[in-house]
Amino acid sequence: MPKAVKSEELERIVKEAGRILLSYFHQPLSLNAKDQDGFVTEADIASEKYLIEQLGLLLPQASFQAEESGKVGSGEYCWVIDPLDGTSNFAHQIPYFCISVALTYHDKPIIGVIYQPVMNEFFYAQKGAGTYLNGQKLEDIASKNQEWSMIAVGFPYEKKKQFVDLLGAAQRILPETYSFRCFGAAALDLAYVAAGRLNGAISEGLKWWDVAAGIVLIEEAGGRATDFRGQEITPSYVSFVAANRPMHEKLIQLLPPSTH
Repeated sequence: MPKAVKSEELERIVKEAGRILLSYFHQPLSLNAKDQDGFVTEADIASEKYLIEQLGLLLPQASFQAEESGKVGSGEYCWVIDPLDGTSNFAHQIPYFCISVALTYHDKPIIGVIYQPVMNEFFYAQKGAGTYLNGQKLEDIASKNQEWSMIAVGFPYEKKKQFVDLLGAAQRILPETYSFRCFGAAALDLAYVAAGRLNGAISEGLKWWDVAAGIVLIEEAGGRATDFRGQEITPSYVSFVAANRPMHEKLIQLLPPSTH
C-alpha cells in the first residue's frame, strides 16, 4: 500500500469535490449526450478536474482512468474515478448520486471511496482493513436479515441485448426476493450493499469506474462481487453481481442461462 495515501487526505479531497458538485445542484445545467452512454454536465467536468489535480499531488506515480477524460498515464497504481455517478439523477435534481474513487494496483482495487455529498456519507475501505462509514467500522453484512431482501438493478442506457438480458434476470429474481429498486447510481448502490441497506446489486453494460471502489467496500464488509459466472471482476467486465455471501450464491443460481 503506498504510504502517501492517507485516508484523511483522501477524505478531504473527495469531500471538496462533493462541495463542487453541490454548488451546481439545483442550478440550470447543460446536458450533453455521450453516444448511448448517458449525459455529461459541467458539474461532472468540474469535479473530475479537481479530483485529478489533487489525487495527482497525493500520489504522483499513479495513472488515471476517469469517466470523462479517459486513461491518462501508465503504471502499477491507477486512480479510477467517477466524478459524478448518477448524472441523470443530479440533472433532474434527484438527490441520489455520488463520487466514486478507487485506487487500483495492477488493475485490482485496493482502496475504495464512495461519497454521497447530500447526506455527507463517506464510505471508505482499504484492502485488509475493513469498511467504514463516516469513521465507524461497518458490521459483516453476511449477518444481515435475508427475509426482506432488497436488490438494486443497474440497467445500461443502450436498449439492446444486455438491457433485455437484465430484464430477464429481474423477472427470474423478483419472485425470490422482497423487492427490486432501480435508483440510477450504481456506485452508490454498492456502497449501500456494503452498509447492509441493500442485500445485493446486479448490472450489465456498466463501466470500470462504476464498480471499482464498490468492490473493495463490499469485499471488506464480508460480501462478494463477481460477474454472473462467479468470476473475478476485471476492467473489461460485462456483468456484475454483488451481495452478502448468502444472497450472492442465491443470485448466481437465479440468473437466466442466457446471461452466463
